[in-house]
Amino acid sequence: MSSKKIVTVGILGTADIAVRYAIPAFQSLPHAKLIAIASRSVEKAREVAARYGLEPESYESLIARDDIDVIYSPLPVGIQEEWTIKAAAAGKHVLCEKSITYSLESAERMVDACAKKGLALYENFVPEFHPQHAQILAAIEEGKIGVPRVWIGAYGYPFLPENDIRYRADLKGGELNYCGCYTAFMARKIMRQEPVAVTCTLSNEGHDVEICGSALFEFEQGTALMSFGFDHAYQNTYMVWGSKGVIRTHRAFALPPTYVPQVELVTNDGKKETHELLEVAATDQFAKSFDFFCSAVIQDDKKVFENMYERILKQARVLEAMRRSAREGTRVRL
Repeated sequence: MSSKKIVTVGILGTADIAVRYAIPAFQSLPHAKLIAIASRSVEKAREVAARYGLEPESYESLIARDDIDVIYSPLPVGIQEEWTIKAAAAGKHVLCEKSITYSLESAERMVDACAKKGLALYENFVPEFHPQHAQILAAIEEGKIGVPRVWIGAYGYPFLPENDIRYRADLKGGELNYCGCYTAFMARKIMRQEPVAVTCTLSNEGHDVEICGSALFEFEQGTALMSFGFDHAYQNTYMVWGSKGVIRTHRAFALPPTYVPQVELVTNDGKKETHELLEVAATDQFAKSFDFFCSAVIQDDKKVFENMYERILKQARVLEAMRRSAREGTRVRL
């Protein structure tokens, strides 16, 4: 058990997600102290650091600091592995934005680097910490929709600017790593199973990376259907269709901290259909996720670290199967 009462944090990059969500979330936690932020651009590091009362650093100098316990990385998918391994070598715990990397082999190398040093490595799927999903799981467990037959989800948004890093193949862009990962993660969480088989289609439509896709997950009990992409009318939703009803959320994955989601429960016993809106409070899901991670680091909870590694590898295996299915045009068994 660690004697630490607070963890010190440095942010490795000035991506929009770091500035809009991560900085306020870390600064809201009593047991985390955000110290510094790094950028490839000296001017950008100085500008963001000055705005939020932080110290500007380069990537290398941030990792080398002895007074930082945790590195939060919102870097592009294609370079997460390099900087995670460098951070682990410097004795830092690492919290990576999703997708944490681009292949199962890469995920295994990252986990191995951190596990050998007894360090936490976490993939930041913040929706896991929003209470609406706990409400949905509770309703399912209480039998309100009967037997859950299928999870159906969609996450996508309109075309991005041409210079967006998510269109860069060298940085492992593409909608699977940035949108489809959410649907793959949440389908497994809500159905409480790992898929036994995956069928997936991915389409580039003239781009260097895939910009739209769909997948079918087969579970021992039930299925999941999902679509995702970068050139779509905005969708951010899922539903669970059961033998006696349906439960759905209309804002499932990306939610501002002040947003109050609505969870809709529709039941039908063959004679009468009922509609109910479940109350869910607005929640800063980034702060909840960071609180979990920082608490595990403070407690030096190796069992929790092991669970983090396993969670990363399970997600990586599923995404790997989705890529293989799309590449080979076949159903892939896991």
